[in-house]
Amino acid sequence: MIAEMLKLLCARKVNGFYMKTSVKQEASLNGKKSVWVRMASNWQLYVFLAPAMILLLIFSYFPMYGIILAFKEYLPSLGIMGSPWVGFDHFERFFNLPKFWTYIWNTVKVSALITIIDFPFPIILALMLHHANCRWYKKMVQNFTYLPYMLSLVIIINIAQVFCSPTGGVFNIIRGWFGGAPINFFGEDKYVFEIYWLTGLWQTLGYSAVIYMAALSGVDQEQLEAARIDGANQLRIIWSIELPAISNTVIILLILTVGRIFSVGADKMLLIQNSANLGASEILSTYVYKVGILDAQFGFSTAVNLFNTLVNIICLLLVNWVSSKVSETSLF
Repeated sequence: MIAEMLKLLCARKVNGFYMKTSVKQEASLNGKKSVWVRMASNWQLYVFLAPAMILLLIFSYFPMYGIILAFKEYLPSLGIMGSPWVGFDHFERFFNLPKFWTYIWNTVKVSALITIIDFPFPIILALMLHHANCRWYKKMVQNFTYLPYMLSLVIIINIAQVFCSPTGGVFNIIRGWFGGAPINFFGEDKYVFEIYWLTGLWQTLGYSAVIYMAALSGVDQEQLEAARIDGANQLRIIWSIELPAISNTVIILLILTVGRIFSVGADKMLLIQNSANLGASEILSTYVYKVGILDAQFGFSTAVNLFNTLVNIICLLLVNWVSSKVSETSLF
């Protein structure tokens, strides 16, 4: 009797007769038929999602037609569609620049090296705060490290200029105690990387650690207790339990970080840049700003920025593929 009832449940009625179908076939048929039905039954969720999708289309996808400027000699009087095609002339001009490799190296040095150096610090800070026993001290450190993220880049760089001033700056005062001569840190090429790195680390360290602290709060407490009972010390717990538990979060954030490795903002570097350190502070984004905004070479600047974007996409796909093969964790 029970077997007959199961057969009827897995049958479809067609023209008054029950046709036998498997559970998998039934699920497939229902899935194809009920997509619009399910959407209609959950229309409130789609209405809630609609404003975000509309904004995304208007401000992120519709403007993408502007990339055709990279293949045109844009003339404002003719408009985007009426401007003449030049093919890959802008790209050839960019690749043949005398300082092409200088711009590439400066960008790689500022973005790639800083990404590699900075990435472990928020994880270390999150682990230290997670294991801090004094609650008020933990909150104080968390607030002080998070506070710089609320400041604008102009304030951050101004503070750095005050500290690095050759006349009265803290660093030069300390150098003077040991008999060293004052250094104009913002006036020499070799200090651009250190200034960019240290100011960025100071500003984003606390904010970046918040995500890892949230991931650490989800570690299995029973597993931690069992490790302590077995005599594991803090370092062993961190290495064997906590780091593996947050490894997926670390990998996903690393992939996203590498995906924007060439997207170094021009704003901060322009604040650091001056005529004395131009050799080390001129990167792709500052060059795009100068030729695109200041010199009004819209087609050429679009080509340079498109090249920058393509490099980011290639890096993202490559790291995502390696991650999927090595750790079975990836974005897609």
